[in-house]
Amino acid sequence: MQPGTLYAAAFVALVLVAVGIQFVVHMARTEPRDARAIAERELRLNTLAPGEQVVRMVSVFRRPVIDYFRATRGLLVLTNRRLLYLGTQPRDLLASADLPPTFEERDFPIDTLVQLSGGRTLIGLAKAINVKTPNGTMKLGVTSSSWPSAAVLIIAMDARHQRAVAEGIRQRQLRGQADAQRRAAEVMRRRMRYYTVQRGDALGSIATQWNTTTDKLRAWNQLPDNRIRVGQKLIVKPAT
Repeated sequence: MQPGTLYAAAFVALVLVAVGIQFVVHMARTEPRDARAIAERELRLNTLAPGEQVVRMVSVFRRPVIDYFRATRGLLVLTNRRLLYLGTQPRDLLASADLPPTFEERDFPIDTLVQLSGGRTLIGLAKAINVKTPNGTMKLGVTSSSWPSAAVLIIAMDARHQRAVAEGIRQRQLRGQADAQRRAAEVMRRRMRYYTVQRGDALGSIATQWNTTTDKLRAWNQLPDNRIRVGQKLIVKPAT
């Protein structure tokens, strides 16, 4: 190789190394110093609703495809009301270090449509929690040191998912029973009703008892007059 070519290659290599170092420095400067502490403060002060309590919490990170090397770091939180992702986004490369942090927040209901499972991040370098919803799956990376807490959170969420499934089945059964009772009541309401004449009954008293009139009773039973006898079976409500 010619000396000029060698010197040029060495110069290009030095430039690339310098650019790489500068890139790494920029990445470090744009990462929050303590993303978990920042996310926890935002969670306690502005995110949790009155009466909402944290059940499980694990540190996670999310790497967008378009900005893979600048992860959004934060928390995946299971409360007594919902599943919540709160991420502290990295500062812009050219932004001032004094700017307040910005957050990415996602809420997931605790129901039969949301499930958690273990997995790997986009290129498989770290473990991940997969949050599966009807609209897609969100992958949240988890460090090895945080994975035991993540596994416990997955189990806790799975228990709540199973309870939601069981409650859904119970509610469907209750609705089915209520529908059956309404149908039975409708059949009873529409069917013909009879009354057997007792000692002391008169056609007028029977009409009052069944909220009708003597004229209707005579018509339904083809009676020539108001005379009735003990043991006689009268139609007091025709089928509808």
